[in-house]
Amino acid sequence: MESLVNELIKYFMMEASHPLIDIPNNYVNKREFLRGLLNVREPKMLPIEIINKENELLQRELENKKIISDENFDKGLSLYQGDITCIKCDAIINPTDSKMLGCFIPNHNCISNKIHSGAGISLRLKCYEITKGNDIETSKVIMTEGFNLPCKYIIHTVKPTISLLDEKTINDIVLFYRNSLEMASKNNIKSICVPNLKAPSEIKEEVSRIIINTIKEFMKNNNQIEKIIFDVYTLDDYNIYSKIII
Repeated sequence: MESLVNELIKYFMMEASHPLIDIPNNYVNKREFLRGLLNVREPKMLPIEIINKENELLQRELENKKIISDENFDKGLSLYQGDITCIKCDAIINPTDSKMLGCFIPNHNCISNKIHSGAGISLRLKCYEITKGNDIETSKVIMTEGFNLPCKYIIHTVKPTISLLDEKTINDIVLFYRNSLEMASKNNIKSICVPNLKAPSEIKEEVSRIIINTIKEFMKNNNQIEKIIFDVYTLDDYNIYSKIII
């Protein structure tokens, strides 16, 4: 895999005319360096052989990941703590910004960055093809294939900014989940992994109740989706949601 990483680093360094900098020697740091190069890359076309090389790299990495199948979850609403890019299911939700092109901060730890890094260059190119670079309203959705992720599809939804709980914010939170699940339902999605939204600690529990109540309300009126896996990253969030989901 190191030869693939070396070739890709060489190409993207030359493509963007990056200043001469020291490229790491060990593989782990070199791989993170490549990820950063791709995180900041604008959505412009590139040779198919480069896309194929990245696809090969990501598929080989996927073989070494611990993938969690949707078969491990019961029907209905389940709670999961872990990496959404390691869930094998029909679809996952990507909480994104208004450009819907993923995170451009090198090696950032947000969900959108992880999704784009795992799916590959083709995902950003596809999102740009759909949006044409236009700003998309909060809670609006698009759907793409999963590319190099174990999920079949990705539902990209513009996330709300949660700083306080006024009427608009509450409505945006509700629409974020409702619109995402409606998109999934219309496309015959049977299992979907749904991420938590970040919120200030003082309103986190209230936000959590709004989110879960929205999902439960959707499930009452729609039986198309058989499994909704609610994904959190921290133990604190897991403890909060475990009390609410029951």
